[in-house]
Amino acid sequence: MCLCLDHAEVDFYAIVSDSGEEKSFRGILDALQPCGQAFGRWDVPPSNINGPAPKVEIVNMYDILPEFFRGDNVTRESTSYILDTYGKFAYQSIKKLASAMHFEYDHALWLDSEAIAVRPFRLRQTFDTHIKAPAVFRSRMRNTDFMGEIMNNSAKVLGRSIDSFGPLLWTLESVQWIIERDVLRDMVRYVEAAHGRDFWSVWTENHGPFEINLYNLHIVARKLETVSSVFSKYAVLETEREMIRFGIAPAFPEMEFQKGTGFLERGYNLLRRPEIQPNFSAFLRRYGQRLFRLDDLTVAPPETVTRFILDTPLDLLVCGAPPLHGWWRHGQDASPPGVV
Repeated sequence: MCLCLDHAEVDFYAIVSDSGEEKSFRGILDALQPCGQAFGRWDVPPSNINGPAPKVEIVNMYDILPEFFRGDNVTRESTSYILDTYGKFAYQSIKKLASAMHFEYDHALWLDSEAIAVRPFRLRQTFDTHIKAPAVFRSRMRNTDFMGEIMNNSAKVLGRSIDSFGPLLWTLESVQWIIERDVLRDMVRYVEAAHGRDFWSVWTENHGPFEINLYNLHIVARKLETVSSVFSKYAVLETEREMIRFGIAPAFPEMEFQKGTGFLERGYNLLRRPEIQPNFSAFLRRYGQRLFRLDDLTVAPPETVTRFILDTPLDLLVCGAPPLHGWWRHGQDASPPGVV
């Protein structure tokens, strides 16, 4: 939180699995040291130096758990029965969807635990950049049976056929998982109306597809069949086509033959062609993509990685946070002129 200038203005919720994890996480927060003068390569904003610890509400998963999952085997002390029954991916999706249904908000951000701030930034600006021109990215990267099952099951949950969207459709592209309450609630109502049953019974019956694939597919479908401003404001963009427009095609061989991932989801591989960095930064900047996955800091020369991060600019690295600040601090950064 040392680099987030407005953390006191934003509500943070940490969804933990049980009372033991709740106690452990509380201990971590209580032990946080005040921010000093610097964090990595950055001067800490004056308002955060020796400032108060971030306010995070720790929420036991059990307390927001839908009635569908409750039973004698599930308690505040252990929700592992759900994990064992439905698997780790569905368990994670239940946390995200249940919290999105429980809390009041206009827009919210789903974050996996591994995320790190890149530079001094305002989280509200991150949201505003997205909200001004919201977009859903889709690609033709569905190339494994697992990905096919996720998309097929997402369509089934929505009472649709994936054949209506194309056999290669994949909707986990951008990892900027900013969601809108009105979209989420419309999705739940739509599923229940299509099947005449509770959302969760339909979702589990269809093997609990990833929440973001389901959410994005709902936007894609509803944009085609309604004039509601909730959906008409979204751009639905094909990742590959937009990247071609921005001159990124020469780097496509670094991504297009990879299995089990979206094109943009692990788009950092495109930086293996360092010459496309300015175009890639321009692409992300044009569509307000301030959150990005960057698993490998050695994917390109240090100066290319640094320029990409700062030119875009990125606010958060998510879905896997490399030791960026230590990498910068220990001399791995050959900063180009003009970068502080």
